Amino acid sequence: MTRLLWNLYALCYDAIAGLAPYQDMLDEVVRALELAPGMRVLDAGCGTGALAEQVARVCPGVEWVGIDLSPTMLKIAKAKRRWPESFSFGEANIDDFLARDVGGFDRIASVNVIWTLADPLATFARMTRALRPGGGMVHTTPRLRFGAQRIAWNHIARQKGWSRVRAIFSLPLLGLAGLLNLALVAQSVLQRSARHIGKRWDAKGLEELLRAAGAAVSVSRPCYAGQGHLVVCKKDPGVFPLPG
Repeated sequence: MTRLLWNLYALCYDAIAGLAPYQDMLDEVVRALELAPGMRVLDAGCGTGALAEQVARVCPGVEWVGIDLSPTMLKIAKAKRRWPESFSFGEANIDDFLARDVGGFDRIASVNVIWTLADPLATFARMTRALRPGGGMVHTTPRLRFGAQRIAWNHIARQKGWSRVRAIFSLPLLGLAGLLNLALVAQSVLQRSARHIGKRWDAKGLEELLRAAGAAVSVSRPCYAGQGHLVVCKKDPGVFPLPG
C-alpha cells in the first residue's frame, strides 16, 4: 500500500517541485552543498530528480548517486533529460544502500525525506559514518503544521500574466498531491515501529538527532517560505555515531 501511494504521488510530484518556494529551497541546498567536480554525492530519496536537475546545471562534474524506493519516481527522474555520465539513479532503501556501499561520500543530501524514515537517528548515524574526511550533509524537512496554502499562494503571487493563470489552473493537481502527501504523512505518524516521531518534525529535535548521530550542525534555519527547515552539518570527529 505504501509503495502504491508513493508511485501515485510521483505522478503529480513535479507540480510541487515546480513551485517557486520549492525551487528556492533547492537553490539553498545546492549552495549549502558547496560542490566541486569529482565529489561523490548521495541524493538520499531523490524522487523525480528535482535536486539532481539543479546540480546537473551548476556542477555536472560530480559523481551523483540518486536512490529512491519508488520505481515511478525513478522512471520520471531518468526520463527528464540526458544526464551527465557521472549521474546514476537506483532503487534502494537508504539504510540498506548505506550498509552495502563501501566508497563513501563527500556530500549527502536529502530533500523532505526525513519524515519518511523509520528511524532517523539510525539513518543519520549510517550517513555520518559514510562521510569521507571533510564531508558534509544538507537536509531539509517540512514543518509538521505545514501550510501548503502558503506555498501555493506564494508561488502564484510571484507569477505574471499567463504564468499566473496557469498557476491558478494547476491548483487541483496540487490539491491531489497534497491529499496523497497527507495520506503518506498519516501513515508515517501512525506507524508503531517508527521512532523519534516528534523530533523529526522539530528543528531542535532534528539538531539533537544529528548530534547524537555524530554530526556537528553548522547551519539551522527556516526554508521553503517558512514551511520547512534546512540543516547543514559535517562529521564531528569527537563523537562516535551510534551503531545501527
